[in-house]
Amino acid sequence: MAPVDPHSFADSAHPFTTHISLTLYFDFPSSTISSATLLSLPSPYSGPLTLDTRSLSVSSVLDPLSLSQLPFSLSPSQPDPILGQSLTISLSNQTQVLILSQTSPLSSALQWLSPPQTFNKTHPFVYTQCQSIHARSIFPCQDTPAARVKYSAKLNIPRQLSAVMAARHVERRSPLLSEAQGVCEDSVWCGDDRMVEEFVMEQPIPPYLFAFAVGELGFREMGPRTRVYAEAVPEVLDAAATEFAGTEEMIQVGERLFGPYDWERFDLLVLPPSFPYGGMENPRMVYLTPTVIKGDASGAQVVAHELAHSWTGNLITNKNNDHFWLNEHRLLVVDLEIIKERRRRDVEYQLRIRWGSLTLASALDITDKLMARKAGGVEGMLIVCGIRLSVASHKQPERCCVSREAVIQD
Repeated sequence: MAPVDPHSFADSAHPFTTHISLTLYFDFPSSTISSATLLSLPSPYSGPLTLDTRSLSVSSVLDPLSLSQLPFSLSPSQPDPILGQSLTISLSNQTQVLILSQTSPLSSALQWLSPPQTFNKTHPFVYTQCQSIHARSIFPCQDTPAARVKYSAKLNIPRQLSAVMAARHVERRSPLLSEAQGVCEDSVWCGDDRMVEEFVMEQPIPPYLFAFAVGELGFREMGPRTRVYAEAVPEVLDAAATEFAGTEEMIQVGERLFGPYDWERFDLLVLPPSFPYGGMENPRMVYLTPTVIKGDASGAQVVAHELAHSWTGNLITNKNNDHFWLNEHRLLVVDLEIIKERRRRDVEYQLRIRWGSLTLASALDITDKLMARKAGGVEGMLIVCGIRLSVASHKQPERCCVSREAVIQD
């Protein structure tokens, strides 16, 4: 066995999945999702196929054409607390495999909120957070950035709720008898109180960018390719639309600097206060905490950060999770350029206040030390700020450019 990623059971000798078709039934009372996961391979394959799972109950693995059972095993018997279990399936000249499973109420990727935990206090809410290796706790997959996949999804949800996803919305409609795929009884799937939301992602993404949210949602239009979604509370929606009104302008700035925006839409979702991050760069549907809505548009800097990931991280991704720090290092160059272009004088002033007394030798010394440590996030910001200081001051720009390229290409 040759692991692709130290944080995944996926084997480099096995083919990578090219498409995943998901059929999901949401049961809010039990905080679980029953799913049928149809994996497609690039060509017929015979041999073992190893996938990642964590806190999943796998009931059966089928050939989708004959519906015959396929041999499978889960290992180790006592799941690793971080990696979970490998699901190894024996294939015989197959290009597709269908897996029936159910999530656990303790799934690390799913946050189930009762009505009192939401803004409106009347309906439940659920959202995902799959970064870095949590997609495996929703459905079996090769849960590594090396395995980029396209996907489609049918979400069967309570009629009074709606869904958004990091994918193109196809339609909202009544359930069909022919599509349950064994996740539940047809009569349950087609209940009068249920609706299906259908989505498709036509561009391959790493599994950590898989995302959806289900709740009582509303939205406000902000531009030709931007909406902001949140719970259907008018004051929350209006405040979010005001805070992020400049989003389309930021996209245009990014395109001028770094080329076309390839994801078609850049919508935002303001989550309930329990969302534990400032933002998450899911393609087509960025997640945001409500705490960035301050009433003065300063929260747009978080949007700029997530927008920058549309080029670095979402399009160009680290091969495995050992090198995840590269996502943030490359990002900070893009992030600062977008903010600087929109707020040039203010940003340059702030950088000079913070770094004006730093000598070139000190700046380069900090840069070299942090690069040697492969520092990410906030420490990576120090590198870029030091470089920007030196470039702005016209002090040996050639040396600064070398450092900048090293950050990007390491």
